[in-house]
Amino acid sequence: MPEPRVPQRPLLPLSLALPAAAMAALLMNLSYPSTAVWVLAFPATALLLVALIGRRAGGALAVGLVYGVLFFGLLVSFTSRYLGPLPWAALSVLEGVLTAVAVILIPLAYRWMPRAFPSVWARLLLLPAVVAALWVGREVFVGSWPYGGFPWARLGMSQAESPLAHVASWTGVSGLSFLMVFLVA
Repeated sequence: MPEPRVPQRPLLPLSLALPAAAMAALLMNLSYPSTAVWVLAFPATALLLVALIGRRAGGALAVGLVYGVLFFGLLVSFTSRYLGPLPWAALSVLEGVLTAVAVILIPLAYRWMPRAFPSVWARLLLLPAVVAALWVGREVFVGSWPYGGFPWARLGMSQAESPLAHVASWTGVSGLSFLMVFLVA
């Protein structure tokens, strides 16, 4: 007899997932070279993934939007000095929306991969690889659009002063991002 399907519940209720996404954005911003507390990229990534696990599309969109708008608002805050607050806010919201749409696939991977591939090895290797690939895909998309995008917003860029920085010479920044998410996922 087939095993009954139990709907996956989010690890965090939305009332906690949204502040967790905001905290992830703040920690992630601190990991980039301007502050260079590179180790914060790992808990930031984990916090965002925990906030996404078990979400349906609407909840994932909300979590991604909070993370994306806050992260890019902080990351590109220098643009307000040269362009003014309105273009800075518009750019932050646009990048936040693109991030939100792209992260919808991550909770779907957490939901469907264990169902499609129920083995322990699939949960330990395949699921983190798929989540990491989706993360890097989002980075490539946001890093190339609009107007050439923001390639310096990739997770691997946060490791400029870390012991992992040399990995980028072998794998590129996207490969380093993949490795980091794979280790956390």
